[in-house]
Amino acid sequence: MFFRRKYFVCSVCGYPRLPGPLYNDKGIPDVSLICSCCGFQPGYDDFELGYSIESYRNEWIENGAVWFDEKKKPKKWDIQDQFMNLKKSL
Repeated sequence: MFFRRKYFVCSVCGYPRLPGPLYNDKGIPDVSLICSCCGFQPGYDDFELGYSIESYRNEWIENGAVWFDEKKKPKKWDIQDQFMNLKKSL
């Protein structure tokens, strides 16, 4: 039997391969999760450091949109294509 793994989209950068949601249905962050692309860690970057999703995204872009885990970066990565995932996930 084949099971397809479900992935989630990062609310910050649109990375479509998160192993779980950043926040559960009650808004509680999954503090064990860090986005491989932008490095956002829910519960830390927002609650501890005071970033909003938008302010973290803006700072990440202003700093060159550098990948947090370069090994997971697709060979033909395009930031604009990835941002389209944000619109799809709303």
